[in-house]
Amino acid sequence: MPRCQNFLWGTATFFLVIALAPARATAQEETAAPDPDFAAAISADVTKSPTPPESPPSISNAIRGAVPVQTARFIPDISFIMDVGLGWFFYDDHIRQGGHAVDRNGFTFQGMEMAVSGSVDPYFRYDMNFEISHLHLEEAYITTLSLPINLQIRAGYMNAAFGRQNPQHLHTWNTVNPPLSHTRFMGEEHFSGLGAELSFILPLPWYLFVGAQVMDTHPETAFRSASFGTVDLTGAGRLDGLEDFLYLARIENFFEITDDWSLSWGLNGAWGQSPWVPDNRVDLYGTEIYLKWRPISSGRGALAVALTLEYLFRRSQAPGDLVLDHGGYAQVDVQFTKNWMIGLRGDCGGILDGVSPDLTRLPGTQWRGSVSATFLPTHFSKFRVQYDLGREQGHDLYHGVFLQLEVGVGEHMAHKF
Repeated sequence: MPRCQNFLWGTATFFLVIALAPARATAQEETAAPDPDFAAAISADVTKSPTPPESPPSISNAIRGAVPVQTARFIPDISFIMDVGLGWFFYDDHIRQGGHAVDRNGFTFQGMEMAVSGSVDPYFRYDMNFEISHLHLEEAYITTLSLPINLQIRAGYMNAAFGRQNPQHLHTWNTVNPPLSHTRFMGEEHFSGLGAELSFILPLPWYLFVGAQVMDTHPETAFRSASFGTVDLTGAGRLDGLEDFLYLARIENFFEITDDWSLSWGLNGAWGQSPWVPDNRVDLYGTEIYLKWRPISSGRGALAVALTLEYLFRRSQAPGDLVLDHGGYAQVDVQFTKNWMIGLRGDCGGILDGVSPDLTRLPGTQWRGSVSATFLPTHFSKFRVQYDLGREQGHDLYHGVFLQLEVGVGEHMAHKF
């Protein structure tokens, strides 16, 4: 036991000496007289510069001031938006749209979108939208920011700039399900593909956008379309000419009629491979009008009424035939307060001439009427109830009732007018 105590005391004494040694040395340095020559030099410097220069910032201050700014440049805007629907059809014989639509009785996980966007530098920005619930990429593209004469280029995987409905994501819809014409001509979710877009805004008294897109139609690049075929359906079964790309064009006008009234009018065209006959063509055309009244001048900015009209026409070369079909919808949305909105929509579509090669993919006459009421507690959530009445050629009339809940968290880029 005494040996143990002696060992502990010895160890403690050793560390105490080590700890006190620097302090003792510092005290000795402070009490020691300075060198006379060194002291004289210091006095001369002080005499010449009575006001000492401002000391440079310390490393810690530099870190505190610079790192957050630099880090913020590389942190993109990220958001997650979820939509869940509950549907009940009173007859099983009803129109089915697929994709984000509620097509069956019970719950439907309509979508869980992750959106990431941000500026790379003064010259480029990037946008990415990934659909988590369906495990596929919705969009991912780069946009130029500083080209001359109002030019802009987008490149990557993107929704086709065709019409008003197709570029919109699920959380921007004012109804539970998309229009029938969207499923008929665009696709179950979106008409999209890998490609590039060149657009510019003409220097006119009103806003005039002119854009052209070209898209790759390989199945491997996740080309999605209800109207056009992929490159493997050509005669060669591969891309061997410029005619095997898909080409799109869009013209969009925007008029600010008064402080309270505004109008957007678009014209669209798309040309590509027929899904029915190798090396044959499909031509798709469309136009849409969006008229909005919001009495800002009277101070009632929460009140708004919007009218949307969209019409599409398609010319498809099918086996031994030329099929002409069309479709469209009319929709009115009325927002009474910041928290309440109602909507009415009527949509239809059908074959004008020819015989459909596949009634599942190119159905006969369809029509549907919808009425919805939406409660928006905040900008980040909404609750919607909707009633549908519709019919498809050769089927019975059906009724459907839907509920939808949407919530979103995080930053998200502003949406188009």
